Amino acid sequence: MKGVPKTVLRAAVIAVVASLIGIGLNVVSPRGLPWIHARPWELVVGEVRIPLVDVAKAHEFLDDGETMFVDTRDDAEYSEGHVRGALSLPEPEKEERFPSVQPLLDEKGRIILYCSGPECEMAEKTAYLLVQLGYRSLMIMGDGFPAWQKAGYPVEGSTR
Repeated sequence: MKGVPKTVLRAAVIAVVASLIGIGLNVVSPRGLPWIHARPWELVVGEVRIPLVDVAKAHEFLDDGETMFVDTRDDAEYSEGHVRGALSLPEPEKEERFPSVQPLLDEKGRIILYCSGPECEMAEKTAYLLVQLGYRSLMIMGDGFPAWQKAGYPVEGSTR
């Protein structure tokens, strides 16, 4: 290859060889890295395991009398639509707003947190706070409100 400096060719060869070695080690490793990112099945906070559930599983708990849904999105999103009966506890304001929500949450009851979907971390951040405050029976609806709404499950709010 005329015109390409030898140092660039050497660097390219080293990069390719190193990549092949890394890929090979990942393939044979018992704990290899996944090729495609997959959400975990649960979140572990201290000694508390918080399962991530899909909307169908979350829906099973909607009317059981022991479960409270908590929407961690902002007030505007909550007003546009939320799971029927869900409490609003926006993640950015969770510490300030928690005292107004606390009387409505049973420490021994199940709490299902949700936000805007798989890429959203607001429900997970709120779960950390709730664990610190003594709540143990938590779940996170990882698909988020858009998937709940798309599934046709009960919704309150304007939903446009």
